[in-house]
Amino acid sequence: MSLREYRKRRRQIILKYVLRWTLELALVGLIIFLGVKLLRGKPDSGITVPSGGWHGYRDASGAAASELVLSPLSQLGEQLGQTGVFLLYPEGRRVPESSVTVLAVGDNLMHSTCMEAGLQADGSYDFHSLYKYVEEEVQSVDLACINQETIYINDPREYTNYPIFGGPTEIGEALADTGFDLITHATNHCYDKLFTGIQDTLAFWRKHPEITVVGIHDSQEDADRIRVIEKNGIRIAVLNYTYGTNMGSPAEPYMIDFLDETKVANDLARAREQADAVLVFPHWGTEGLYEPDDYQRKWAQFLADHGADAIIGCHPHTLQPLEELTAADGRTVPVYWSLGNFISHMRNPDNQLGGMARLTICRDRFGIFLADCELIPTMTYGTEDFGQWQFYGMRLTDYTDEMASHHWVENTSVEQMWTLYREIIPEDQK
Repeated sequence: MSLREYRKRRRQIILKYVLRWTLELALVGLIIFLGVKLLRGKPDSGITVPSGGWHGYRDASGAAASELVLSPLSQLGEQLGQTGVFLLYPEGRRVPESSVTVLAVGDNLMHSTCMEAGLQADGSYDFHSLYKYVEEEVQSVDLACINQETIYINDPREYTNYPIFGGPTEIGEALADTGFDLITHATNHCYDKLFTGIQDTLAFWRKHPEITVVGIHDSQEDADRIRVIEKNGIRIAVLNYTYGTNMGSPAEPYMIDFLDETKVANDLARAREQADAVLVFPHWGTEGLYEPDDYQRKWAQFLADHGADAIIGCHPHTLQPLEELTAADGRTVPVYWSLGNFISHMRNPDNQLGGMARLTICRDRFGIFLADCELIPTMTYGTEDFGQWQFYGMRLTDYTDEMASHHWVENTSVEQMWTLYREIIPEDQK
C-alpha cells in the first residue's frame, strides 16, 4: 500500500469513528435532556390533563385545555429505566407541586331529638359525641365542610323542631372542635327564625374566625365579599346557594344567597378572578329521589359553564350519584348531586344513608386540576334507650351489625344499607 493510500484509508477510519461517537453522544444527550425534563415534571408535549377520570383543568390564563400527551417520554420508559432514569408517574398522570384535600358531608339536620342527644344533666348542651366517628378523618384533610341545614338561635325558648327549626349555638361549637373548616348555611330552613336567626348564627361564627361561613349574610357588605380560602398556596373560592326558603323571601335580598342566574354568574366571574379553583355548594333538588331532577341538571350545567370546578349538592335527604359534566370550555366538572343526611331524625332507611365527598385540588406547572374524586357512603346511626337519644354520623364501613341491632329505624342492617347503596350508585363508582 502506498503512503497516499494509507493516509486516505486512515482519514476514512477516523471520520467513521468521529461520526459514530458524535451520534452516540447525541443520543446520550437526548436521553439526559428528556430525563431531566421528566424529573422536573414537565411532559414532552401537550398542555393539559388526560381525558378520563376526574381531571377538570384550567391553565394560568383561565382557559380550559384538551389532553396531556406524555409521548414520546412514555414510549421511552423502558430505555430510560435502563439508564437509571425512572418514570415518576404512569402515562396520563400529572405530579402536583402542591395540593389541597377536600372533604364534605351532607345535612346536619338537627331535629328536637338530635338536640336532646346533646342535652346535659345541668341543662347545658354538648354535641361533640355526634361527630366522634369522623373527627380523626375531618382533621386529617386540608378543607372539611358540612351543610348546616338548620339555623342557630340564642334564645332557648326559640328552640324548635320541624317544620320550623332553630337550635343552640353549641352545635357550632362541636363542629368547630371536630375540625370542620367550612360551613354552608344557604338552605330552605336558614330563614326559619327570620333575620334574628341569621344574626344570631353569624354572631356566633364570628367568634370562630378560623371557620369560613357561606350562604347567609347580615349586611350588604358581607354579601358582596367572595370567600376565598388559601391552603398550601392554592386559593379556593367557595359559593353556596339555595333554591328557596320555607318562610318566604327575606326582608333584604342580601341576607340569603339564592340560585339566581344573574347573581350566580356574577359571583362566579368574580370568584374566577380571585381564586385558582371554585367550589359551589347548591341546595337543590327533590326530596326523596335517588337521581337528580331536571332542575339540578339545568343548574349544574349553568354552574359548570360559568366557571365552577366542582359542585357538591345537598337537600334531597337521600344519597345521589357522583357524575361528571363537560363545561362549555371543555373542562370536566365533577358533580355530587346529593350527599344526603349526615345527622337527622328522619324516619326512613334511605334517610340514614348519606355520602362523603372527597377530592384533591392540585397545582402543577400547567395550572390547577382535580384528582381522586370519591363518593364514600356514610351512615346516620340513631338509638333510643328509655327516652335517651343518641345520634352519630360515620362512614358506612364503620357501621356494624351490633349497631344495627340498636338502630331506632327498622330495616337498617349492614347488608340492607349496602344493598341500598349499590342500588343508588353506579357500578363504576363503587
